[in-house]
Amino acid sequence: MTQASLTINPERLSQRLPAPPGEWTRADDGGGIVEYRIAGTDGVCAAAKLTVRPDLFGEHAVRLDRKQGCKNAGTTRFEDVRTAVETVDAELHEAGGSE
Repeated sequence: MTQASLTINPERLSQRLPAPPGEWTRADDGGGIVEYRIAGTDGVCAAAKLTVRPDLFGEHAVRLDRKQGCKNAGTTRFEDVRTAVETVDAELHEAGGSE
């Protein structure tokens, strides 16, 4: 395990993540897990979902999981919280967010 995964503070991660823009909603599930979603029309799957969490069992600081509908759309791992927060903010605004 790297130093990044050993020193991540879940509460700090949650506090640094942005408020949801536009159609996005945000749910804080505790332990640093934050889920952003845009509701889907079928009532089952979200149209889009980003889940951010500490990467406790990996070698990175933060993990970002993406979904479109009911399908996985990729995972990215980050070495530091700052880069993860910047990426989440950019993705939220690119995919349906407006201010």
